Formats: sequence, structure tokens, C-alpha cells
Amino acid sequence: MRTKLEKGTYGYLKRSRLYAWKKAGLMLSVPVLIFLISWFIHGTRENVITVVAVVGCLPGCNQVVRAILASRYPSMDRELWEKTEAVRGTLPVLYENVFTSYEKNYYVDCIAVSGRETVGYSSASDLDAREAAEHIRSQLRKSSYKQNVMILKEENAFLERLGRLAGSDPEPVPFKEDDRYPGWTRDEIVLHLLQAISL
Repeated sequence: MRTKLEKGTYGYLKRSRLYAWKKAGLMLSVPVLIFLISWFIHGTRENVITVVAVVGCLPGCNQVVRAILASRYPSMDRELWEKTEAVRGTLPVLYENVFTSYEKNYYVDCIAVSGRETVGYSSASDLDAREAAEHIRSQLRKSSYKQNVMILKEENAFLERLGRLAGSDPEPVPFKEDDRYPGWTRDEIVLHLLQAISL
């Protein structure tokens, strides 16, 4: 039995892309089927059922847009995932992130959180690492979490930085339990906020 992949896990984008296209096909097939049956029964397209079918296509069209957006981003390289898993130790890591803003999207293969430090790696050639880091930093700040965010474009530099973070204790950060997330640690909340701003 297949289990649903959660956002931030390896393979999420591939599974999400397949799911989005299947859902789009299903959502569009129902109104098209209603239209064809109505046309067959009434012998004409000019009836109220045609209007219902056309309006019924709108959610499916919206899903097609989501599927196209999901198709723009491939899953991360398995070799990179294996290297990251070998280095990260117990650090929490989110994989295959597409951080969204009104202006643009930022693809970050993986991002780790350790105390006030957040470090990520992106293989996207067109990504502006400083701009992506600033976007993530500002989104976390809006939720009252100040983080030092660094997005690296060099894989070896990222793995080295991740290894250093995994091998040392995080800097203690004053933290009062958040009423919105009872029982959660600061790192868990930061990870949750990162997932919330990602596709």
C-alpha cells in the first residue's frame, strides 16, 4: 500500500505532480461527461445543462493550472538526498521546497534548521540566493521568528555547513511556548512555517 508523501519529504514534488494531473483529469472529465450525456439525450448543445457543464469546468481548469505549476519543478537528485541524509545527523531537514511569493517562486532542494540558523541549498541555475534567503527570512519574521537564513548554490559548501551544524549544539535561543503551537519546539515551529510558505 502506498503512503501519501508529506510536503518537505524526498519525492514529494514527483508524487504531487502525478496527483495534480490525475485530479485535473478527473475534475474535467465529470462536466465533459455531463455535457456529452445531455447532448446525446436532448439532441442539441443549446440547453441549460451546457451552461452547468461549462461552469463545472472551472475548478478543473484551476487544477490544470496547479498541475502545470507543479510540473515546472522536478524532484531533487537522489544522490544529493543520500549525501544530505548522511551528513545531517538529527537535524530536521525539508526537501524539495518551492517557496512562493507574489513576484516569483524559489526552488530550494533542501533546507535545515538548527536554532537560529537556517541553511539551504538550491540547484536552480536561475535562483538568486540572496533574494530567496531574504524572502524566507522576511516570511519567518512576519510570524515573529528571527532566523539567520543562508541559501547556498554550491553543493559541497552546503554539505560542509550542514555537517558543522549537525556536529555542534545550536546556539541557545530564548523561546516561550507559542500558543498557536502548544508543545512544539522552536525548530518544529520554524519548519512548519517553512512548509506553509512552500508549494
